Amino acid sequence: MKRQIRFIRKVLDSLPPCPPGHGSKELEFTSLEAPPGLRFVVSKRGVKSWLFRYSMPGPAGGGRKRAVKLGAYPGLEPPEAISTCLEMRGLIAKGIDPQEQRKHIEQKDITLDRFFREEYFPNAQNLRDVKGIEGLWRIHLSSVFGKLRFSELKTADIVRFHDAKRAQLSAATANRILGLLKRIVNVGMLLERCDRNPCRGVKMHAEQNVRIRTLSGDELKRFLAALAEEKSRVMADALLFGLATAARREEYLQLKWSELSVDERIWRLPAARAKSGKTRVIPLNDIALKVLATRAEAGKVEYVFPGRKGKALASPELALKRVIARAGITDLKVHDLRRSAATLVLNDGGSMSQTGGLLGHAPGSTVTATRYAFLGDEKLFDASRRLNSVITAACETSE
Repeated sequence: MKRQIRFIRKVLDSLPPCPPGHGSKELEFTSLEAPPGLRFVVSKRGVKSWLFRYSMPGPAGGGRKRAVKLGAYPGLEPPEAISTCLEMRGLIAKGIDPQEQRKHIEQKDITLDRFFREEYFPNAQNLRDVKGIEGLWRIHLSSVFGKLRFSELKTADIVRFHDAKRAQLSAATANRILGLLKRIVNVGMLLERCDRNPCRGVKMHAEQNVRIRTLSGDELKRFLAALAEEKSRVMADALLFGLATAARREEYLQLKWSELSVDERIWRLPAARAKSGKTRVIPLNDIALKVLATRAEAGKVEYVFPGRKGKALASPELALKRVIARAGITDLKVHDLRRSAATLVLNDGGSMSQTGGLLGHAPGSTVTATRYAFLGDEKLFDASRRLNSVITAACETSE
């Protein structure tokens, strides 16, 4: 078979597969009209592609034979293959190895899915919300940005994505998703995968979905009674402990016996698991100590509230749904127990600083004041009573 051909579509399309009895796996064709080194390759299965063969000068004067695959045909057309070949010959003239440069480019500009899987997530295992990070990427980000390379990320696309998530979910959730994407690209910049972060300049949405749901009075009594009847005792104990300590969900679900000092009646929350990134001391009241005694009687493993195979309990959401159904309560989430603990302290005469300390808010933080101040403001309650009296009187006079 003639090995020197014209690199035009009509000729390339007519080339048959490499014969089965041929000594090599593929046939290579050259052309007098193409730059030296450019090859058109046909495999025994009929797969066609472009190849560039060249030699790089060695330190002793010899040459190292190298080869670079340029792309498949059809897909990479003859004019494009010739242009790429000429670019690579230009690099060789400057002493740059095209194969090494291509490897460098491929390593630098990998897809975001691969970067997340191989570099970002393995190094995020010590973060407090590692499960949440994996979930946000898998559920929300991977399908949209995972197949893109860093160089293909566009600010306009990110803005549209962020706005769509706010419409589908909430401003807070959309901001969390955007925040994760921004952190991933920032790490990519540190590792020289990219030169800029297109997330910069994308504004976070205003969050107005602050919940104020709490348990108190008769609802609290019904909740505790229903909790005592819960079939999953480890779940029930975890929820009661969370209410008694005002701890965050992940803080008490991943609680280890080694963090507790029962004699001192304190729980030392490690900095690695604290939202503030600082070690925090949480007092253990009688209810919390009673829960710990119950868990100790059930048998100690690494975690106070163990799940399957001795690992930390995953989520008490289903148990909470069963409890509030028995108690006749609606619209209550796990985090509302932490808020309920704060309201109980304030309603019992506790100060804002006391409540903020129990919740683990930094001194001077506005979080406690903005979310719980209405509970300690008697004037607000007095205004509500006055409004009630006016409306009641208006109803009576209209009858």
